[in-house]
Amino acid sequence: MDTLNSIPVRPLAALSPPIRALLASADGSLYCGRHGRIYRSPNEGGRWSLRCAIPPEPLRRIAEFSRLACRLLRHEIRAAQTLRDGTVVAATRQGLWFAAPGDQRMHRSRVEAARGRPFSPPMTLTLGPAGRILWGEYNSSYRHGLPVNLYVSDDAGRSFAVARTLEPGSTLHVHNLLYDAAADGYWVFTGDYDDEPGIGWLSGDLARFEWVAKGRQEYRLVEAFDFGDCLLYATDTHLEPNAIIRFHKATGRAERIQELEGSCIYAGRVGGWLVVSTTVEPSAVNRSPYASLWISRHGEKWHRVYQAEKDAWNARYFQFGSIVLPRGVAAGTTLLFSGQALKGIDGRGFVAMLPS
Repeated sequence: MDTLNSIPVRPLAALSPPIRALLASADGSLYCGRHGRIYRSPNEGGRWSLRCAIPPEPLRRIAEFSRLACRLLRHEIRAAQTLRDGTVVAATRQGLWFAAPGDQRMHRSRVEAARGRPFSPPMTLTLGPAGRILWGEYNSSYRHGLPVNLYVSDDAGRSFAVARTLEPGSTLHVHNLLYDAAADGYWVFTGDYDDEPGIGWLSGDLARFEWVAKGRQEYRLVEAFDFGDCLLYATDTHLEPNAIIRFHKATGRAERIQELEGSCIYAGRVGGWLVVSTTVEPSAVNRSPYASLWISRHGEKWHRVYQAEKDAWNARYFQFGSIVLPRGVAAGTTLLFSGQALKGIDGRGFVAMLPS
């Protein structure tokens, strides 16, 4: 089995911790978060500069003096996307933000929440054609039985409006959406319990939605790779053993390819490689104390190339142990990752060179 130790790895020395891997963008740039600030590297992690920052709130500015306080408050940028004109859009637990080209100060996006209740900020952001941005509500406080909304922006993240409401009780929250260019539509991934996990299809004009697969933990995922007639993904569950799954679009059949030791939240492409990472989310079936990094050329044969052990702090309050990968596609062979709640690498960023 390959080991990451045989591949050149270096820390992101130009950025002081805590660092969180965020995004690999289409122009070849890499993005990291540090508290409420976003940094960009144009040369695969060799040089970094501040791109934009969310205006700090007093309590969160004080928390920046303590890594544990930041972990407890989830003081971090959760997701980011960049548009073709250079606009940056980001999400935190407090809301949505955007920075126009050349603007280092981020502005709060206007979100037209559904009548009668506040919106729940997303876990991920999805970029569609013509700069369209979509996301679904994510709330882990077990708001079962309530409607969940999908939001859309067609003005570069300045405002978001409800694009679709998923029927009450059909899902707990939305993990992600994936644009399928060949079919001109979006795959919608939801969780978490009983009949709530599902894979849905949203038409490109946002007018039609249907469930393709529903009610099984093998349909509970965050990120997927589009292989045309199928999706390839790693499951994100603490209720059953996790695995790499091949999901056949036409039939909804789910085929297990590779067993995994933990749930998967992060995945991306680096050159010709598929990369996923597992999270230490302790449960009766996921007992490993290690988060792992897995890579594959074509999705059939997978190699575990790196592991890091969960640190001693309580996972519920101080975060699960994760190897955090940037969303998106890295054009070169440089793999960016960061550690969360893992011994020796918590809050630290790294780059590794994968074989070409």
